[in-house]
Amino acid sequence: MKQLALIALVLALLVPARAHRLDEYLQATRITVESDSIDLIIDLTPGVAIAQHLLRLIKFDGDGRISGKEKEAYSQRVLSQLRLDLDGKQQSITLLAATFPSLQQLKTGEGTIRIKAIAKFPALVIGTHEIVFVNNHLPTFSVYLVNALVPRNKAIHIVRQRRDELQKEYHLTFEVLPPPP
Repeated sequence: MKQLALIALVLALLVPARAHRLDEYLQATRITVESDSIDLIIDLTPGVAIAQHLLRLIKFDGDGRISGKEKEAYSQRVLSQLRLDLDGKQQSITLLAATFPSLQQLKTGEGTIRIKAIAKFPALVIGTHEIVFVNNHLPTFSVYLVNALVPRNKAIHIVRQRRDELQKEYHLTFEVLPPPP
């Protein structure tokens, strides 16, 4: 009996595991704070069960590929449903780039849409600052993740991150330190 269990375990390990979200739209956002900007990378991965619905939202016309116009329009739609505040003032978010997987990858739950965006502002003053990020894109079937990346600028120090239970709303407190003497 132990030999049979061992053989079953070995065979299971030889078959590649393929886990896909079925009925959720995973939206993972990474935030990088700079002295004069906030960079956003948003990875959007639709589950198999919602892929067709998402393609209708993208306005895919069924020609076998997602056109540049369709990609741009959908990326702008996503960004329009985000809110990014710095020290209580709403920031304008500008699309930098968007990459889309193949239709087959989207339909099988293996494809991720990546949107890169930026909010520019005058250089931050020394002291404590707060970012509030809210993602309102497709809340009916989405799950959210959000996190700050370690700042490249050593003068920026992350103090605290807080999220609501769904991670739709995220608060980041950080400090801009004075230059070393």
